[in-house]
Amino acid sequence: MLGTQNRKTILALATVAMLAAIPALARGPHRGPGGGEHGRPIVRGVLDQLVFPCQAECTATAETCVHGATDDAVACTSAACSTEISAAQTACQADRTSDACDEAFSALAECASSCLDTRATALGACRSALRDCRDACAGTAQ
Repeated sequence: MLGTQNRKTILALATVAMLAAIPALARGPHRGPGGGEHGRPIVRGVLDQLVFPCQAECTATAETCVHGATDDAVACTSAACSTEISAAQTACQADRTSDACDEAFSALAECASSCLDTRATALGACRSALRDCRDACAGTAQ
């Protein structure tokens, strides 16, 4: 049974993963090569950039923000938790569903918690900036 701390860690990791997916989900489903049905590209995104450049810039800036927050969290965790990363890689190599892998992953998550908290805060700032940017676009002629 999961302890309270483990549940919080898992919830935090799941929340971070969902937030990271927001830019990808905003683009809609990927249905084939080129993004379109039966391999035909979806041109709406390209045309939207031309028709609504302000909103397109907001989205591009938000994606850059999310990628930066993720890169910073990876660098932070790599620097702070090298022992835990190595232990998790070793424990999970043969069987990702093993108890040893779960324990090593939990130890890594605990070690990385401050890095992940910082990332979550940064993602909140990314979302807020995106909202503000889109609100500013709404006030323009586009």
